[in-house]
Amino acid sequence: MNFTSLEFLFFFCLVFLVYWNLPDALKRYFLILSSALFYAFSSWKFLFHLILVVAVNWAFIRFFLTRNWFLPVSIGFNVLNLAFFKYFYFFADLFGIFLGIPDFQNKVSLDGILSKSLDWAGFEVVLPLTISYYTFQFISLLVDKKKGTITEEIGFLKLASYIFLFPVMIAGPILRFNDVAAQFDSPKMEKEDMVDGLWLVVIGLFKKSVVSVLMSGSIFQVFAETSAFSGAALLSTVYFFAIYLYLDFSGLTDIARGMGKLLGFTLPQNFRAPFFFTGFGDFWRRWHLTFSFWIRDYLYIPLGGSRSGTIRTCFNYLVAFGLGGLWHGANLNYLLWGVLTGLYLSIERVLTDWKVTILPEIPYVKRTVMYLFVLNIYSISWILFFTPDFGSALAAVQRIFVWSNGVAFPNMEPCIFAFLVAVLFHSAEEWPDKFKVRFQWKAALLPIVWILVLLALPSGNADFFYGQF
Repeated sequence: MNFTSLEFLFFFCLVFLVYWNLPDALKRYFLILSSALFYAFSSWKFLFHLILVVAVNWAFIRFFLTRNWFLPVSIGFNVLNLAFFKYFYFFADLFGIFLGIPDFQNKVSLDGILSKSLDWAGFEVVLPLTISYYTFQFISLLVDKKKGTITEEIGFLKLASYIFLFPVMIAGPILRFNDVAAQFDSPKMEKEDMVDGLWLVVIGLFKKSVVSVLMSGSIFQVFAETSAFSGAALLSTVYFFAIYLYLDFSGLTDIARGMGKLLGFTLPQNFRAPFFFTGFGDFWRRWHLTFSFWIRDYLYIPLGGSRSGTIRTCFNYLVAFGLGGLWHGANLNYLLWGVLTGLYLSIERVLTDWKVTILPEIPYVKRTVMYLFVLNIYSISWILFFTPDFGSALAAVQRIFVWSNGVAFPNMEPCIFAFLVAVLFHSAEEWPDKFKVRFQWKAALLPIVWILVLLALPSGNADFFYGQF
């Protein structure tokens, strides 16, 4: 069920009305039930799978928390659960290459073999909804509980409510248990919370379902046939794709945070003016915050963080972000993107630690040159996200650097509009105090903005780009 669909609107309105007319003691149960129903719209079979995964994690915490093997075994269970569904065909492909079995390297052939062997017509390994996100939430819970960061007892219902919270089930933000645990006990919503929640939802709809959809018609034409377009068109595409990702992803998480606010929850911010960065590291302190902080706290720091010198720090960056790249999917492109990100952060760290000066300290010049360098490096590396394989990505980068002739970028006007919208929202995220509006004005303008956005919504439901991860 898509957040921007009419079906979801009816679903949420019904949940909202019933939820706030229940006593506090029943709200948690109703929210779990509603979230389970929401999940079942995707697949009722995977609903039972998720309930089983919740039960296994609860059993680990309840009965084996004090055992020495608790973390490796419990984390291993969740990683294997993710790996089976997300990397099954990747490992089968490697197995086929190693043993020289071509049928294992072809998904259709492999599905046919397994259907026949298992007597299971139409066998296929399908990725369950939000498995990548809830796996991160389980792992952070297990680690924090073992470390003592979480002190309260975690019963089955507490664990279920932490995982079954439907506003974050599609695109996050990735929650930590302590972010929301206390908020289930007695959720409250004042008039200000309702207005703020509705503003977050309508802003998210505007970003996700209006502006990003307007520009998608242009950039996805280039995605479909990168070899036909000029180097200038490809470079324009990587810039506009960065804007598209921001609007699409931050828009959906704004909707999630707004729905959370309407249900009495304050959910963590996921974007904070990411393209107002000052360097590689600063970008990751602004982009997909709950993901980058998870990588920092549960991969980078356990590997040693920055405690063992510059070279070891660089190694930790490469490993942490390489694994973060693979989290997006079992694909060489994603792995390479993650390793490149770790490499950029490593080079920045080396230059800082060893006090290497490349650009002279001329006011505005150094900052401008550095900004353009980081922007181009990051934007071009995102080619790995919209090309089918490494060869296609390399060919597209080559076309940019040799400034190849070809088809011009199609219909740039919606993309320029999207750029201006992104700058506006970046400014509001960077300087929130300067964009504060009095409550009376926010309440008065809200219905007008809602009407305008609803009128601007295109027909149909646009897919969420990050939903594939």
